[in-house]
Amino acid sequence: MSRLLFNYGQADITPGEPVLLAGYANRKGLSKEIHRRLTSRCVAIRQGEKIICLVVNDLMDVDPGIINSIKADISGKTGVEENSVIIVSIHSHSAPEIEAGRYDANDRYIDLFKRKVTENACSVINGEFREADIFFGKSECDINIARRDIKPDDGSMAYRVGDPDGLTDREVMVLQLKDKTGEKKVTLFNYACHPVTLGYASNYISTDYPGRAREVVEEKYGGMAVFVNGATGDLNPRETDHTEPEVTDKEGEKLGKAVISAILTRDMADPDLKQISETIYIPFRDQVITKEHIENEVRRKYSDITEFFTWKEMLERWKNKVFEMIDNNETGENLPVNINVLKLGNTVMFFNQGELFVKYQIELKKQFSGHHLFCITYAHGTGAYIATKEAFDNKSYEADQAYIYELMPSPLTPETEKIYLKEAIDIVRGLIK
Repeated sequence: MSRLLFNYGQADITPGEPVLLAGYANRKGLSKEIHRRLTSRCVAIRQGEKIICLVVNDLMDVDPGIINSIKADISGKTGVEENSVIIVSIHSHSAPEIEAGRYDANDRYIDLFKRKVTENACSVINGEFREADIFFGKSECDINIARRDIKPDDGSMAYRVGDPDGLTDREVMVLQLKDKTGEKKVTLFNYACHPVTLGYASNYISTDYPGRAREVVEEKYGGMAVFVNGATGDLNPRETDHTEPEVTDKEGEKLGKAVISAILTRDMADPDLKQISETIYIPFRDQVITKEHIENEVRRKYSDITEFFTWKEMLERWKNKVFEMIDNNETGENLPVNINVLKLGNTVMFFNQGELFVKYQIELKKQFSGHHLFCITYAHGTGAYIATKEAFDNKSYEADQAYIYELMPSPLTPETEKIYLKEAIDIVRGLIK
């Protein structure tokens, strides 16, 4: 079997002027101070002629069209297949909005971001590769907590609270690639928690808690640390909605210390590098989308109890967008969810587009307990919440309201859990069989 080789590098992608920040519909104004600079981190893995390029950006979400243009650019300049370029966001809610046409400064930032990400990835792919040994470890961290909606009976605004009895996954998964000298190394760690220690009243540019966690790891190991988020759809930090970043750094410190507490053991399995790209299609609840139907939906949803100050304006924006989809025959019947699965020795990395509930991560780990399974979300650009049957039954925000914010023509089917889980398991099984 061919040797496994790796290279890595990072680029600063911090905006140079005030921009609109992503993540909170209730936030007002532009970004102000920089709490921690934003980066794009690239790890390239090569075996024979096969190259996998993983890019992790300190952003919330990115328009899929922008992601696809970056992948095409990297592919065109390096020869790496587009499906082998996997671009992920850490999902910080204190990073620039990446949707063209929202604000002039953000449009300028998008151009800067695309250029910096592409240049860094090409530099890594065309740079000096070292032979890699693979090490794996895991530990636990308790900075996350299940979240649930509270909708007051008096009709006042909804809000979320931590649910100590809710389902969560406190496991921290760690993968380290190290060269024979021990000088060059990448430490990749996977943990499920929304990066929202800073709330909507904060206008800091920040990586949120993952930035300090990476620093702690790099202080211990050197090289480059890479954080990839897990199935965070229904998980928040215990400490959330702060306006100043002191707590952010404390929570990041906890996660970083959990990473370096993991006992790393060498993966002695054959370091075979495999990758597959698939799409899971989840049907929309409403299969007939007309303008009359959308008008009725807007009237029905007006009275929803939500957490948004601008709910009615959001409904109008949604209506106008779906009308545009109808005019262009673009509503469709399904939501496509792009999936990549990467096998590296005994490690399996499952990359999902959008926001998975933690139950899916737990079930995937159970199904493939003989492997080190990393469930990595926010890949391939902006996606949707993939909620569970329980969330649909309870009409939670993620199942019953988020589609308005996400500009989808309909909620997903209540059968989402059954459809998605079967397809996801089949995709992983097809790669590792």
